[in-house]
Formats: sequence, C-alpha cells, structure tokens
Amino acid sequence: MRLLFQQPSPVSAEGVTGVFKQLQERLLAAAPGALLGAIVLLIFWIVAWAGQRIIAYAAPRAKADTGVVLLLSRVYYYGVLIFGLVTALGAAGLNVSALVAGLGLTGFALGFALKDVLSNLLSGIMLLIYRPFHIGDQIKMGEYEGTITTIRMRDTVVRGYDGRLIIIPNTKLITEVVINNSQSKLVREAVSFHVSATADLYVARETIARVMEKHPELKDRAEPLVHIQQINDETARLEGRFWYDPRRIARPSLMSDLSQAIIKDLTADGIRAASAPATKRERTNAVALDEAPEELRPEPSSEIIL
Repeated sequence: MRLLFQQPSPVSAEGVTGVFKQLQERLLAAAPGALLGAIVLLIFWIVAWAGQRIIAYAAPRAKADTGVVLLLSRVYYYGVLIFGLVTALGAAGLNVSALVAGLGLTGFALGFALKDVLSNLLSGIMLLIYRPFHIGDQIKMGEYEGTITTIRMRDTVVRGYDGRLIIIPNTKLITEVVINNSQSKLVREAVSFHVSATADLYVARETIARVMEKHPELKDRAEPLVHIQQINDETARLEGRFWYDPRRIARPSLMSDLSQAIIKDLTADGIRAASAPATKRERTNAVALDEAPEELRPEPSSEIIL
C-alpha cells in the first residue's frame, strides 16, 4: 500500500540541463549533413527548373508536338526532383536503402488506395504518347463536347461550346468512345425542318438547298441534298444534308447560321416552319458511299485485312 501512494521523485535541474545538452549536441552534429542535403536538393531543383524552361523554349522551334513536349517536360522535372531528393537524403546522412525499402512497402499499400489516381496518370501518359487528339481539337464524348484546352497527367480540360470548362478523367478518354471532329477532313451534317403538309414542298426544298449552297463554308463542298423524310396530314419533315470542314468552323455556329437563314428564306417564300428545327449528326463511315464526296470514297482493293 505504501508503494501506491509513493510520491514521484522530483526532476532535478541537472537532469533537464543534460537532456537539452544532448539534444543540442545532436542538432549540431546533424546540422552539416542537413545543410549539405538542402544545398544538394536546391541544386537539383534549379537543374529541373532550368531544364523544363529549356524544353519549353526549344520545342516550338523544333516544331515538336505539344503533347509530347508536355510529357517530356513533366517526366524530366519530376524525375530530376525525385533523384535529387534521394541524393539529398543520402548526403544528409540518412540510410537511403532502408528508406527506399520502406517506401516500397508504403507505395504498395498506397497503390490500392490510389488506384484510380494512378490509372488516370497512366492513361494521361498513354494519351500523350499515342496522341489520339491534340490541344485545340474538337472532341465529343457522350454528352460532353467542346475544344481541348489542356492535356494533363491526370485529366484533360475541354472548353464546352457554352463556355464551361469540362474536366474529364483520362481513364474515361482511354476506355470510352471519343469522336474527334478535328481529325475528320469532312463531316456530314443534317438539319431538319417541319413545314405544313399543304405548303409547296418543291419550293421548300429549293429554298433549303439554296441557303446551304450560299453559305461560305459549304459553297465549295459537295452539293447539298434535300429530302422529304416524312409526311402526314398536318406536317412534312424535310432534311437537308451537307458536308463541311469542322477544322474551319465550329458545329454550333454553323448550325445556328443555317437554321436562322433557312427560317428567314422559308418565311420570305410564304412557307412557315411548323416546329423548331432539329439537328442530327451522321459520320462519314455511317452514310451511303454514293453520297460521300469523291475524296472520302475508299479505293477498290482486293487485299484481305486480318
């Protein structure tokens, strides 16, 4: 019972002084190594920063691809920093071998926790290597459509036609279907209008064709076609098909110009649109070959492709 109520021994001033003295001695002993490690890390950071700037400066003059330059720049920068960090830790007197072994186990555990992030990083590297699209290309993936502004290691930034920024994980760009409008030399579009069934459909067809032929982005393309797609007791649906170069003009701007011009000319000819126009897209490989321009028709071949 006496031990339970025993008073703790007082801490002597000499003991506290000794602890602080030992700590001071250890800090003074580690200071040269820490300073050397900091200097080594600073040197490697300067080398990484300067190399990244040199790559960014030389790439436009070498006419290198923007995506490849971005990949090389980031791999170089982070590679030099990681190597510099390991070298600095060794210069500071730490056991680098044990640290690397510990980081290996930690990295294995983090790999499961951050598998989505790592998947996006690897997908970003694949995108920058294989280059299915470039900065400035107009792409469509599912409900998202716009112009690529940035390709990063983890995600790709797309500026939508409504001005909003769309951030798409790179994994989705690898695993899902992506339509690259900018890589297509010509794309076929179709604009549809409903008019009264009692209207002069011949005049309506001629009006729609005339408007499409006059548009500056269509006048040098293949001749537009206008068909009567559906007719009933009240309305008739007319569809105008045309080819255009998506690298020269954005689809929303073109469709808006055509829709306004067609409605205006139909009204001037005494034909009233029965409903708002609806649009749809058909790609080159989904249309009849006899409707495609000559430059898009495949050459005859007897070769068997496996």
